[in-house]
Amino acid sequence: MVIMQNYVIKKEDLNKLVERALDDYDVYAPVQKKSIHVYDQISDPASMDLNYGQTMTSAKKLFNPPVENMMTFDFDKKEIKDRLEDTIPETPSLIVGLHACDINGLLFLDRVYGGEYDDLYYQKRREKTTIIGLNCLESCESGFCRSVNTHIVLEGYDLFLTPIEDERYYVNVGSPKGDRLITLAPDLFEEATEDDVDAFRKSLQKKHESLPVEFHLDNLTETLDMAWDDPIWEEIGEDCMNCGSCALVCPTCYCFDVVDEVGLDLKESTRKRKWDTCLYYDFALVAGNHNFREEPEARLKYRFYHKMRGAVHDQGIIACTGCGRCIDACPAGISFLDVLAQLQKNWASAPTIEGGN
Repeated sequence: MVIMQNYVIKKEDLNKLVERALDDYDVYAPVQKKSIHVYDQISDPASMDLNYGQTMTSAKKLFNPPVENMMTFDFDKKEIKDRLEDTIPETPSLIVGLHACDINGLLFLDRVYGGEYDDLYYQKRREKTTIIGLNCLESCESGFCRSVNTHIVLEGYDLFLTPIEDERYYVNVGSPKGDRLITLAPDLFEEATEDDVDAFRKSLQKKHESLPVEFHLDNLTETLDMAWDDPIWEEIGEDCMNCGSCALVCPTCYCFDVVDEVGLDLKESTRKRKWDTCLYYDFALVAGNHNFREEPEARLKYRFYHKMRGAVHDQGIIACTGCGRCIDACPAGISFLDVLAQLQKNWASAPTIEGGN
């Protein structure tokens, strides 16, 4: 294990670091657009806003775009071209201000897209991206990160900033990429002193005291095992529009569909992949017009079980970062947090599947 040097940097100097990085990177950061924040490419450090609760969509879109071309077919020339290299930007990317929940979201996607089968589209973008994380000392409006242990992150970043006293950041270096960033502007960084370490500890204590625990993970899988036939699924299924908004903003939802779009002249075709979600009717539609999850409540229940139960089986961790975006995005007002908390309340004292309320 390599112990890297930790530093401090003045908040006002972070913009200077980003200014120098713009020569070498495509830089993305949270920017405010009307009443929301989004990750967007910036050309001026003054346009980024790190004083934000949550962006509307996650950084997933920077590694796995909603739509992208995979290959093209020329029917006249009988040629097939792989578009992989065309879709990967030549310039490396730098993302500034990624919260711990979103970094944990990327760590989950790393498992999915780098597991049994490597997804080169995702992997190549990941390899060419440097991440400056930002610690949250207070809970955002809909977030419940501490309930799912994603308020902390130990890897997946190159530099990680924690606000400390005197308008400075304590800087954890997480990789050689982070060291390279520091070499771009060594005059802006100072080695952390013992007083800085104490200030860092105080910030972590403040974070620990301010982030609430809304429900407990320790018995969640057992709760879901028992709650398969709970009436709550039918109740919220009546409200769910199956619009897929919750999945589209989720940092860990990874499903996509692959379609061939033929040109109007019938001389060429493009194979594309597009984000897809288990909330859509045709997601589980198979040959013979049989649908494994025909009813809306079945699709909604599947989403809960896949993220909080199936992912534990497949990846060893839940597929929820507690970012709360699904709560903000749901037009029916369905709260992922409230549903889980209610299920734990319903089944808290049930020793067997025959137990319950």
